[in-house]
Amino acid sequence: MVTIRHRLAAATGALYVILIILGNTLATSGDSTATHPTGARVLRDAERHAHSGQVTAGFVLEVLGFTLLIVFLGYLAATFARARFVDDWSPILGATAVVSGITMVAIKLGSAAPVVALALDRQQLNPTLARVLNDINGAAFVLSWLPTAVFVGAAAIALRHAGLVGRPIAWTGAALGLVGVPLAVVGLNDPASANPMAFLLGLLWVMVVSGRLATRPSTRVDTRPGPVADHAEPIAATAASAV
Repeated sequence: MVTIRHRLAAATGALYVILIILGNTLATSGDSTATHPTGARVLRDAERHAHSGQVTAGFVLEVLGFTLLIVFLGYLAATFARARFVDDWSPILGATAVVSGITMVAIKLGSAAPVVALALDRQQLNPTLARVLNDINGAAFVLSWLPTAVFVGAAAIALRHAGLVGRPIAWTGAALGLVGVPLAVVGLNDPASANPMAFLLGLLWVMVVSGRLATRPSTRVDTRPGPVADHAEPIAATAASAV
């Protein structure tokens, strides 16, 4: 039986995407549109951010968004653990997806550290050091595309083999994962000109999958308490008696 709690947990993936997009929009409103701003511009933006309630609100929304992503990853881990996969390879992909998602969260939360340091010491920093701190944040953003691509690609196949999504969603996610990995690797050579298209489409994919799981859960996933193995024997016995 699928409960309201299962649906709410599944919906956290979509809420994560909404919050980080809204939060990023608020937090970067009015910032330089240059892909690699000068140190002087970075310091000016940091000074403006320090006195902006809008930027603070945006930062809070982004942090809340990543908190919800942690919940979504927990939901996926529990779902994959109880799924009746059609092969032995899919559970490995499911675990890979969860580990990749956790890695992405760690990189993204860690990337906030240089930005916080920049805001804290903005009046003592010279433009060169301010630019370096800003570049560390930008490079971490591009680096996070790699585990994100692995997460989307592995989750897409695992969800399909668990009967949780249809072929269009599965193949789209697999394609985004396949394209996203080389784009991330190439982007790290020059983060200022990196192509974020696979990452952004991956966010859209997560939103779609989250909505799908929240509104149309699969009957092939056992949501009852206790390990799936507890129910495997009755299922096998029923199948044997039907032969």
